[in-house]
Formats: sequence, structure tokens, C-alpha cells
Amino acid sequence: YGAGDLAVVVQQKRNYMPCFALAVLLVAVVVVAVAFMPSTPVTTVVKSNFLSTPPPTSRPAPPPMTLPTTPALEKTCSFWGDPHVLTFDGARPSFYGDGEYWIVKNKDVSIQGRYMGTKYTYGLAATQKVAIAGPFLQGNVIEVEPMEHAYGGHILVNGQPVLTSFGTLQVGPAFINYNGIGELVDEAASKWTTRAVHLELPMGIHMTVFRWGNYLDMKITMKALEGGQDGSCGNFNGDPVDDTTEAIFNRIGARVESSAMLFSSRAEISFTTEEQEMLRTQCPARTMVDAELKCRQDLPQSAMVLQVNACVFDVCFGMNEHALRSAATYASAADQAAASSG
Repeated sequence: YGAGDLAVVVQQKRNYMPCFALAVLLVAVVVVAVAFMPSTPVTTVVKSNFLSTPPPTSRPAPPPMTLPTTPALEKTCSFWGDPHVLTFDGARPSFYGDGEYWIVKNKDVSIQGRYMGTKYTYGLAATQKVAIAGPFLQGNVIEVEPMEHAYGGHILVNGQPVLTSFGTLQVGPAFINYNGIGELVDEAASKWTTRAVHLELPMGIHMTVFRWGNYLDMKITMKALEGGQDGSCGNFNGDPVDDTTEAIFNRIGARVESSAMLFSSRAEISFTTEEQEMLRTQCPARTMVDAELKCRQDLPQSAMVLQVNACVFDVCFGMNEHALRSAATYASAADQAAASSG
């Protein structure tokens, strides 16, 4: 074989040691430089939902709202006939038995009525007398009676007759104006001459009492009294349901207690044949028994049978506005003639 152009090449080894040493030196320099640099403090911010000082406001807070108060309402209680009543709350109880009753009972105001039967009503009671007293009158007592002397015939102050003709009188803090003017409670009475006693009383109480021959009609206008009240005019609580005759008796008794009576004596009680027959035939037996027990508790121990019967009659027929019609069906011819003579 010929030698040709080929030659054997031997590879030379490279020395990397100097480069590596240089790199190590540079890293060491950087580490030393960083180690001796001044440190920068780190601040940590913590957010909070609570502020120690409230943010400023552009205007002051408005004052608390004051709600208007509802003024107390004046209401009227009316009496007419034998005696029908329209209470302050609009109920229609009746009080047919003879006796003395609370009309308005309050710590400051006392208004009482005497209800008595007449021949024109077959013994069913009409309002025959009214008395007004109590601390609000500063110790004075005002009484109004019908026109006929058989039924009183006077206006009285502290037991003495006053205003025997039309006129005006001051009684302590009250004023009495007696005249022939007034809006009637019962238009059926318009056939008679009007004689009206107008009473302007303390505490905003106004009364008008119409004096007829043998009975009275009247109306009382006032606001509900502080401390509560009760009587034939009801308890003025806005609820007519609890102003029944029996409910009123249950709260304050069937008649005025002797210690509180404004009249000088109790009236003599009568109980007619018509009333007896109504009680016997129209009052349920259970109602009559319960009413008698209650009436005996309310009335003085000395109460006679006629007083108890008059009280029982109220319980049995107190919510019957037309008891007079029933009584007429039991009347004798003589009694019917007497009743029609009026």
C-alpha cells in the first residue's frame, strides 16, 4: 500500500482550572458585599375594621323624632224616658227598677241618679232626680228635680232651693244657667215647654238637664276621667260590649252604697203588678235565681223584698229597650187609662 496523504492526529487536552478558580473568587466577593450592606426595616401594615376616632361628618345628627299625642276625645252620655241610656261608649243599657244609682263614679267626680216608676210607664223607672258632688265641686252638692212638687220641684244647692226662675248662678267653681233653650235628647218631649239646666262644671264637664213634669232627660259631655270611672254611663273604655246593665252592676254594685249616697234618704220602692207579671213570665228561671243572689249581696242586709225585686228586674230586662211595650200587655184597663192620660 502507498503512504497516501493521510496522517495520524493526536488530540490535545485543555486546562479549565484557571477559569473555575476565577468564578469562585467572584461569588465570594458578591457574598461578602451583600453581607456588609445596611439592612432596610420592613413595615407591616395591619388593616382594621375599627376606628379609634369617628370620621368627621358634614352635619350634626338630627334630634330624635317626637310623635304627636292623640288628644282625649269628648263624648256624651244621654238619658231619656224610662230611663234609656246611651253610654259614652255607645251601649244602650236600661235601668227600670226604683232606687239610687251611680251615673258617674270617680275619685273626684260623683254623679248619682234616682230612678223611679211612674203611672205613665206602668212602674218602669224614669230619671227623677240627679245629684252632682265630689272634690271637683269643692264640697258643694247640686241637685236637679222635675217641675212638679210631688217629684221635688226644685233646683238645690247644698240642700237649699235656688233659681226659682230662669237665671244664672255660680256655685264654687261651677256655673248654673237655667233657661228655655237646649237641644232635646228626646224629640217626643218637644210638645212641652223646655226648661233646661245647663251646668258648666270643672274638669271640662258639661251637663244639660231637662226638667219635665215628673221626670228628667239629660246629657253629660266630658273626656274620660283620670283614675277611671263607671256607672250608668258606662266605664268610658271605648268598648260598648262591657256596658250592659248586669256588667255595670258586677263592677260597682246594683245601687249606691249608703256611705256614698248624696241624697238625704232612700226613695220608697214600689213594684207594680205589670212588673211582677213580666218577672214571673219572661225572666228565665236560672237568670232570676242568679240575679236574686247577686242583688242580695249588693243591697244592704235590711233590703226589703221590693228592693230585691227591683234589682232583679234590672238584671232580667236591663238590655231590653222596649220593656215598656211588654209591661203594657199586662196592664189593667185602669192602668192603661192612667198611662194614656199623660
